[in-house]
Amino acid sequence: ARFANPETREQRLLALHEARPDATFPSRIGALMMQLEQQGAEVWVTSSVRSRERGYLMWGAFLLSRASESEVTGIVEQLNAANQAWGLHVPILWRHPEGLQETQEAGRQMADAYDVVYATERGARYSSHYTGKAVDLVAIDLPRTVSLIAPNGTERTFDLSGEDHPRDLSLEPELIAWIETHFAFSKLHSDYPHWTDASQP
Repeated sequence: ARFANPETREQRLLALHEARPDATFPSRIGALMMQLEQQGAEVWVTSSVRSRERGYLMWGAFLLSRASESEVTGIVEQLNAANQAWGLHVPILWRHPEGLQETQEAGRQMADAYDVVYATERGARYSSHYTGKAVDLVAIDLPRTVSLIAPNGTERTFDLSGEDHPRDLSLEPELIAWIETHFAFSKLHSDYPHWTDASQP
């Protein structure tokens, strides 16, 4: 709660505008979302602009939630060192006073609270979320036929009726590739919901 995300979808998209007032990224994200929703998909922006402190905590929770008991001490030392080296000074005690198992469990609870899907040290330090160049976008229950119009007017219809189609935006390679090219996005395939603005450095 101390380093909270914007609470609503509208606030998350507004945060993108405020971070980069001259960028077209928010309008392109909004156009994609609107088209998918109008065709019956369920669409969420789960994160947009994020503080570095929140990114650091998400990374720490991710590491501890997956750590073996023998790894916990080293991870805690790594997290404490990063907290100081990166100038964050987040007031957190990563090691639970009741022991290593409790530290692991607290990490799992924290990761669940943050809904962490994937996190790396580099992402925690340099995430494009910090500068308003990324969103976590989820779109499921896509229709069996999806028609999209790109910002430049290019149109394409996708047949997702086959049994091998999960009809989940993040799991449809052909759809992802077309959106990347025509909406100027880049999909981080290792991070299920993560899309970045590819139109600017």
